[in-house]
Amino acid sequence: MNRFFLIFCLLYLISATAFPQDRRFVPVSDKNFRYVGRCDFSNPDEIKFDWSGVYIQFRFAGSYLSLKMDDTKHNYYNVFLDNEPVRVIDVKSDTLIVVAEGLKKKEHRLQLYKRTEGEQGTGIFKGIALDKKGELYPWDDVPTRKIEFIGNSITCGYGAEGKNAAEHFKPETENNYYSYAPVIARAFHADYHIVAHSGQGAVRNYGDKDKVSPYNMPARYLQLFDQQKEPLWNFSKWKPDAVVINLGTNDFSTRPFPDKVIFQRGYENLILKVREFYGDIPVFCVVGPMIDEPCYSYVKEMVDNFRKVYGTGHVYFIGIPQELMAKDKDLGSDSHPNYNGQRKMAAHVAPVISSVMGWNYDDLEIRK
Repeated sequence: MNRFFLIFCLLYLISATAFPQDRRFVPVSDKNFRYVGRCDFSNPDEIKFDWSGVYIQFRFAGSYLSLKMDDTKHNYYNVFLDNEPVRVIDVKSDTLIVVAEGLKKKEHRLQLYKRTEGEQGTGIFKGIALDKKGELYPWDDVPTRKIEFIGNSITCGYGAEGKNAAEHFKPETENNYYSYAPVIARAFHADYHIVAHSGQGAVRNYGDKDKVSPYNMPARYLQLFDQQKEPLWNFSKWKPDAVVINLGTNDFSTRPFPDKVIFQRGYENLILKVREFYGDIPVFCVVGPMIDEPCYSYVKEMVDNFRKVYGTGHVYFIGIPQELMAKDKDLGSDSHPNYNGQRKMAAHVAPVISSVMGWNYDDLEIRK
């Protein structure tokens, strides 16, 4: 049995307004914490975030660790200790989460990972508590590569832990860590930002009665928070080496479909925004596997035309066929790709990124 299992079976939640007096409090402003993803640092006492896949990393020494957290609604998180997934926790109030007691007094590594998306609420990190003599150290394995992923429910990891295609969505089964996007980033040993929201399209959101939605994914892309139109994100804070966009599924999942020219222009404008913020970096436009024609052809044609009109070869089309997904083993909630299906997506996309970027990658997770 994993030596951490017995320890972490004891993980529990305690409602609290302050840390125990016999522990050492470490505020969120401590420079040894590493925050990856769009986070709000305006309050020195707490860090706020709502996008999927935000992660917090740090190293510590000591036998005890607890996390002080809060939430505007109800979010779920993966907890990794010493690179092992030890627990899924949920936060829906101001809570002290005791992660470990009785650890060996040596150096340990902790990663807290937001599984759920913005509609489940805004996460609030308020600091940690250690032993009185516990120490905090900076993360020692900082990737040099960076990838940004823009997408919808597929990128969010919607239903990635669902039992089958007939099961309906539950926040408990959404796990962004199992999305093709983080799987790809881990294969390349890259940091990543996830900017994704279920049901969003390039111009038309799922189920909209009109051909164009006034508030869609390109609009959300500009925001610090998924669920708040203000403040806007400061794009100078983090620059990726490449951007992967997977949009179009919701534009064409229900009728009325957007007009071809309007859809292509909206998608093109998003790419132009990416280039405005980051320069002429590679942009990979992914379609599938939950949609086919006409979205497939529209995006491919848009990419071809973009390269001709703007004179850049750094925009690429990647089509993922619906047939890639086996209905009996690759689909989770509401026919979305489960972890197995997401890994198959990653296996389809990663080689293209590798060829373009000149990056080698580890396919151990993809093929396991």
